[in-house]
Amino acid sequence: MGASDRCSYHCGDSYFNCIHYSRQNVDFRTDRWRGKGIKTGNKGDKMYRDKYDLIVVGSGPGGFAAAIAAARKGVSTLLVERNGQVGGLLTSGLPLLAFLDRAGNQVVGGIGQEICDRLKEVDGVNKHLPSPLLNSITSVNAAWMSVVLFEMCEEEKALDVLLYAELDRVIVENGTVKGITVLCKGHRMSFGADVVIDGTGDGHVIYQAGAKYEKGGSKHKGGMQSPALCFELSNVDYDKSIAYLEQNPEEYGVPDTFEGMRQNISFLKDNVCFNVMGFYSLVKKAKANGDFNIPRNMIDYCKQLTGNAFINVTRAVNSDSTDPESMVQAEFLCHRQVKEAYQMIRKYLPGFENCQLVSIMPYTGVRESRRLVGKKKLTLQDVLALNIPEDTVAIAGYNRDTHSPKDGQMHLLAVEHGVGIPYGCLVSENVEGLLAAGRDISTDQDAFAMIRVMPTCLAVGQASGTAAALAVREKCTPSQLNVAELRQELVQDGAIIDLP
Repeated sequence: MGASDRCSYHCGDSYFNCIHYSRQNVDFRTDRWRGKGIKTGNKGDKMYRDKYDLIVVGSGPGGFAAAIAAARKGVSTLLVERNGQVGGLLTSGLPLLAFLDRAGNQVVGGIGQEICDRLKEVDGVNKHLPSPLLNSITSVNAAWMSVVLFEMCEEEKALDVLLYAELDRVIVENGTVKGITVLCKGHRMSFGADVVIDGTGDGHVIYQAGAKYEKGGSKHKGGMQSPALCFELSNVDYDKSIAYLEQNPEEYGVPDTFEGMRQNISFLKDNVCFNVMGFYSLVKKAKANGDFNIPRNMIDYCKQLTGNAFINVTRAVNSDSTDPESMVQAEFLCHRQVKEAYQMIRKYLPGFENCQLVSIMPYTGVRESRRLVGKKKLTLQDVLALNIPEDTVAIAGYNRDTHSPKDGQMHLLAVEHGVGIPYGCLVSENVEGLLAAGRDISTDQDAFAMIRVMPTCLAVGQASGTAAALAVREKCTPSQLNVAELRQELVQDGAIIDLP
């Protein structure tokens, strides 16, 4: 390696691997990127800054809510997203589970509810529908969801959004996060920050910052829940499908792995949108005939606002979402399974004889990945005790929903009402300036099965972004923040942090 290949800052690293690389391509005096003059969508001629009060990496439910919450407090915020749109799986068409808890209490408000209110203005959402299995489902129009999320970002003057940007490095000095570098369209770009929020879901910032984390659990010998690739079918005769279930009630009875649960036919007949799990004998018959080899004992579908059916049946067992090779294999496997499931459904399920495949999620949905080791940890004991501690900053209203790492089968345990998520679950135990937002917060594996759904991630994200903004305002680290002040701010912003 010649002298010209070395960093001009003489740090000893190669030019392209050095954290100073992007700084050699940015003129800090004019705040201008020396490439093609990258601009944000809402800032006119203003370029990205070299330093922000807050950087949020990942714009899924947790990251999106965190960025919006912080920007509304007036702190300069950069939202970094690897894809070409914000929202992550919010824009996939998946129904949103557990805005309501099992007792019927609304447990997610604030930014999460605001998204639904905006969708309602364009007929892009159904109501929060109480569900016998999933506590509540909120069906959304994926296209309108994408539009609404972009609009919300564009309205926030303190928010910059950087798309097509993959996290490259996390800059840590003396145990404190100081910024990140990203790769964006072939450019390495560097940004400083007072606080960084991990909204990646997989804990990529946590990992690269050297923060403590956990994966899996002892019960499954380190294994994590199976990822899946959902798909959408049109031209479904729901009357015929429901009539079959009504004539064969054993087909929608719940398995032994669903503790404290039951389905009823009126839920399907009385609602425009609904979800159903069943068709057990048809799945068994298809397996016996060699027409269905996916490790599922049921078909799970949701009727959407569009009239299409959203199918959740694929499984990539024994996958590790933090292992590149494992996830590439999972993508190929799940795409093969989509074809297999589609052919089986058309052949065996009443009402689906003439269905057509119209869309597939843009990527396989990961249920479980790294979990931060935080100042506090939400545990199974907290869930079973239905705890809502005094330092709660978000409420999880879902059930314990586990998809076995080994055989892919679903285990569902009813949780009678919402459970509080303490602020310490968002704060890294050993790295300052780092917060988590979404499903990578600090829990054990059993409690994780309750907090991983999107509305809960929206609530956690709002708490994380608000905490970051207050830390910047108070000139303290997130770990030093006054939690009572944070809770007061969240309530003022419409967040729900307690039950009636």
